[in-house]
Amino acid sequence: MRWDVVKMCRSLGLQAIEHIEQPGAVAVDPHSPEPMLYFFVPAGTLANWNVPDTTALNSTECTTHVVLPPGYREAPPGPYWLLSPSCGLTPIATLRRALEMTLHRPDTHPPIRIDTAAMRADAAQLIGDDAELPESTVLPQLVQRLRGHLMVLVPHAEDRMRSLARTAEPRLVAQATVGEARRRLDAVPDLTFISEIKHAQALARSVETLCRHAETPMPTVAQERSAPEVGVVQQ
Repeated sequence: MRWDVVKMCRSLGLQAIEHIEQPGAVAVDPHSPEPMLYFFVPAGTLANWNVPDTTALNSTECTTHVVLPPGYREAPPGPYWLLSPSCGLTPIATLRRALEMTLHRPDTHPPIRIDTAAMRADAAQLIGDDAELPESTVLPQLVQRLRGHLMVLVPHAEDRMRSLARTAEPRLVAQATVGEARRRLDAVPDLTFISEIKHAQALARSVETLCRHAETPMPTVAQERSAPEVGVVQQ
């Protein structure tokens, strides 16, 4: 299968995915100052690509190259798949529309909605009072969902921190929580089932903690520029 690639920063890419019903394969390069996302699209469809804050990597240009992660890799170190190659390709018109919806928000900044109830439900499968060990065939999909939740919750927590004084206790607590979540995202478990379970439980604890953070109103300090608000959906 031939393909082209659209590259963008993680925060933009994650918001775009929210507007795509069935996104195709997406790879992550965690080595940049901000991790970059690579959306795989049908070959030959990027000739007129001009969406701001994105880069078209066209297979017809001999200078273009993309390092593909192994098909099984869904976590660092190194490049990995946020959405696996089995998801196929994202139609170019679908990706363009999702990015335009993300980039061209009205000035009123409608909230990005985070469904903490669904995130907590996934975490509860591993750390809830009635949690039972998932089967080995189910665990990889659950881990992938938890990682996806953290890739939404971590930037959200970082955005909220910017509205607080640098020495404010809630900001310091949030920084510690985000730092721990990032370390867990970067951790690579041993290739044993019990090690993978412990890693998944650690991810679940970070999801639970960041969901509580997202649901808790935080005191703010006056700023000349305020970040867009992020709405939280509790069911």
